[in-house]
Amino acid sequence: MSLVPVLLALFPVTVLIALGLGLRRLPGFGSDEFWAGAEKLAYYCLLPVLLFTSVAEVDVAHVPIARLAAALVIPTVIVSVGIVLARRVVARDLPAFTSVLQGGIRFNTYVGLSLAGSLFGAEGTAVAAIVAAILVPTVNIISSLGFEFLRTGPSSLVALLRAIVTNPLVLGCVVGAVANVSGLGLPAVAATVLDPLAAASLPIGLLCVGAGLRMVEMRDHARAIITSTVIKLLVLPGLSLAALAQFAVPSVPALVGMVFQSIATASSGYVMARQLGGDAKLMAALIAGQTVIMLLTLPFVLLIAQSVLA
Repeated sequence: MSLVPVLLALFPVTVLIALGLGLRRLPGFGSDEFWAGAEKLAYYCLLPVLLFTSVAEVDVAHVPIARLAAALVIPTVIVSVGIVLARRVVARDLPAFTSVLQGGIRFNTYVGLSLAGSLFGAEGTAVAAIVAAILVPTVNIISSLGFEFLRTGPSSLVALLRAIVTNPLVLGCVVGAVANVSGLGLPAVAATVLDPLAAASLPIGLLCVGAGLRMVEMRDHARAIITSTVIKLLVLPGLSLAALAQFAVPSVPALVGMVFQSIATASSGYVMARQLGGDAKLMAALIAGQTVIMLLTLPFVLLIAQSVLA
């Protein structure tokens, strides 16, 4: 892998995010209701369909799922514990801490799936669905536990488990895995309906990412923004690269895992912060700042990963 394929893969992602940012400022496209509806459509319908169709048809025989999961989950847990231990240093209060934690471990699924597909084709999309199935529950559990420091959100294990098992991305992956393991796969008739829906998920999702970007407010949260961004775009990828090499994960699954561990935090973190009493303004700043900085760091991170994992 050279710099050119990575830049070419980033180009449509960047253009669609920028287009969403521009559309949000045009008459007729600026209402919160419009973009909230589009994001709900992508998150609850289109993206789960993409994950389902990808997992249902993927050949998992060549993907060492246990080793891949360990190589991705262990660095995520290490980073999370580090943020918790240093919470008084990295954030000025508990609401800000929850945003730093989310900013340090969450990833934008739309960006990850789009980049994996652009770089590695259908195999990349299928492996990306497996990576999402591993990391989506992981980061949601950790983020939810982070809010327990704030004494907000679900206070029982049952409520936490319910939030995880009803996550539409988790459901899409689980149903796809059942179809795959059972041998049903994706029937041709169903594919004629589901494939167009799956194809629409990433463009609409990336437009929503752009529309959701907000101005970065460095003045009040400079330390938190810098810390969370460095952790997400440099520290977590570095630990993940070491773990993927240590567990000898094959090249394509390892590089797809690196994509997810090296991209900006997710816009869903803003919704979570707003609903559970976190620092929503800081979360919005992290999403915007990381999305821009990711365009600079990701090509070099992936080039280094390619040289180590090849």
